Amino acid sequence: QDLIAVYRMLADRGDYALHLGLTEAGMGSKGIVASTAALSVLLQEGIGDTIRISLTPAPGESRTREVVVAQEILQTMGMRSFAPMVTACPGCGRTTSDTFQHLAQDIQAYLREQMPEWRTRFPGVETMQVAVMGCVVNGPGESKHANIGISLPGNDERPSAPVFVDGEKVATLKGDGIAEQFKRMVDDYIETHYRAP
Repeated sequence: QDLIAVYRMLADRGDYALHLGLTEAGMGSKGIVASTAALSVLLQEGIGDTIRISLTPAPGESRTREVVVAQEILQTMGMRSFAPMVTACPGCGRTTSDTFQHLAQDIQAYLREQMPEWRTRFPGVETMQVAVMGCVVNGPGESKHANIGISLPGNDERPSAPVFVDGEKVATLKGDGIAEQFKRMVDDYIETHYRAP
């Protein structure tokens, strides 16, 4: 609250560029939540020109996490895009398998790893939305809202995974290679929808 009050006061006093950041935010989720809570309020009010995130890293952890968190705040608020966003369900009694968790993590890591190359070859790819859902109850709806999405088999569901592209069901993946098949479909989507003219 102190940070928000001080920046509001500074914004009222002049038209200077303001660099937003919460120093000593803390470790892990506590630091991320504290920084996001403060910066999001100010950014929503149009206060702030640049941002930084200050996290105490776990022993041996890379400091790049601060940059990723800053990017995700801006992207989630619709202010800038840095890499395709992955929507994934939290899991529930219908998702006894952790397959969707592994796939969501793998896809998100894959998208970030490819961005240095994709940024030069596929303009606009950073705005793409990908959904990785854990069952067919909420999965198809969320998948239809993404550019490309998959609904993995949940508890007591047939071992098949429908894939949606731009709101339309285009395939049903089956077997042990669902993750690799879906990754290839993501690559194909990027090739056909974002290739530079």
